[in-house]
Amino acid sequence: MRPETEAAIRAAGIAQRIADSRDGADQVTSKGGIDLVTATDVACEDAIRAELTCAFPAYSVIGEERGGTASPGTPYWLVDPICGTRPFASNVPLYCTNIALVEHGAVTVAAVGVGTTGEIMYAEEGLGAWMRTAAGDRRITPGEHSHTVWISGTTEHAAAVVRRALVLHRWYIWLFSSSVSYAYLAAGRISGILHFGSSSPVHTAAGCFVAAEAGAVVTDLAEGGPWSIETRSFLLAATPALHRELRDLVERSREPNSASEGG
Repeated sequence: MRPETEAAIRAAGIAQRIADSRDGADQVTSKGGIDLVTATDVACEDAIRAELTCAFPAYSVIGEERGGTASPGTPYWLVDPICGTRPFASNVPLYCTNIALVEHGAVTVAAVGVGTTGEIMYAEEGLGAWMRTAAGDRRITPGEHSHTVWISGTTEHAAAVVRRALVLHRWYIWLFSSSVSYAYLAAGRISGILHFGSSSPVHTAAGCFVAAEAGAVVTDLAEGGPWSIETRSFLLAATPALHRELRDLVERSREPNSASEGG
């Protein structure tokens, strides 16, 4: 295992412990609209930055709360200290920490620390996806058996997809504001994901990479091709057959002659 992978896992574990302590969870500030930040988000990001910078001082860190820029030609980290701040602030255990390493324009290492569980899903390029718990490490793979699809988005098209999916009675449809769903798909707990219009790769790069290394089909929802660090909307599925079903659901939910709305 690369030292970068171990550093990402350590940093995710540190953030897990801070978040799960709920120290600062009641100090909530609006970032505009319905977007929130707590003092815990900032504390988690600072701790992650300290750990990653100590291990790899030449690598930049780009975080959800502190920002940052990447130096040309140098690897950099993408960090979302608490993805799912609304559930976290409400003491609902649907949040995670996302850490991804980007090298030469692509993610090569990622770790996702799942809140309250002690689980860290991680992956390294070409080595599959794994879950670390107190009991040790085990390989994870996606599966279709949950019949659960997570959908996120605020466009008219996304709303039409949700409606069509609900009336089909084909899947359980989950809607919650956290990319922990990506880690759950990698581990076989969710079958599919339709994510319309994510604002930044800090939210999704780690989860996409872990899911893809686990064996899921991960594509650009808007363009239909493979996902990349520039992708902003996503279609993830446990199997190629489910991917085709979800793609068909998206296409059938479009208004006639409508322009694309991020998928």
